[in-house]
Amino acid sequence: MVDALILKIRRRETPFYSTLYDLAKRARKFEVPVVRPLYRLLAWERLLRRGLWSSCTRILYHTPIFKLRCASAGSGLYLIGGIPLVMGPLRLILGDDVSIHGKSTLIGAKVFDNPTLTVGSNSCLGYQLIIDVGRDVTIGKNVFIGDRVSILSYDGHPTKPEERHLPASRASSKPIVIGDNVWISGNCVILKGVTIGENSVIANGSVVSAKVPPNSLAFGNPARCFPLGSMGT
Repeated sequence: MVDALILKIRRRETPFYSTLYDLAKRARKFEVPVVRPLYRLLAWERLLRRGLWSSCTRILYHTPIFKLRCASAGSGLYLIGGIPLVMGPLRLILGDDVSIHGKSTLIGAKVFDNPTLTVGSNSCLGYQLIIDVGRDVTIGKNVFIGDRVSILSYDGHPTKPEERHLPASRASSKPIVIGDNVWISGNCVILKGVTIGENSVIANGSVVSAKVPPNSLAFGNPARCFPLGSMGT
């Protein structure tokens, strides 16, 4: 009944429905005057309220629950915006002062008993990060990983169509090692078997399929490596 009435108004089938349509359009454009002192106060109230609520839920709810899922977690763990999704028998080892965005997915391959993700101290893992751990993935200290990065050390499924409903074999997993002081920019893909040397930078959108030497800048698909500073960096 209500849907039929709304449809008649949208079609403006009669002068009466056309009037209702015009009134609805005017109502949608209605605005109240901005009284600056009042709305400045309301803006500060909203900011304070949201900040307090976010801090309380992080400290009293999100962090303790996530720590239960870790094999070990150092002091100063900082979760941004919720609890990361952890799937499979993943063993998590976190150093001190690690930051992880709540909109991240950490996966441990079920074909291993203890797939292990190790994250060093003072490292920051960004928004919508995906880490698919086969046997192990190691992230060093002081590592910055940007938004929407995928770190994939395990194939997940076989390539043969007749076997694709099965999990991939253990042999399809190769460890990934990310050295200390590495910066991986947003939208990158790090593939299995890759080692990224310390102090290196992976440019935005790169696909890394081979070893990156220490103190390198890598970019492109597949990523090419250059010494840091050789291209004006």
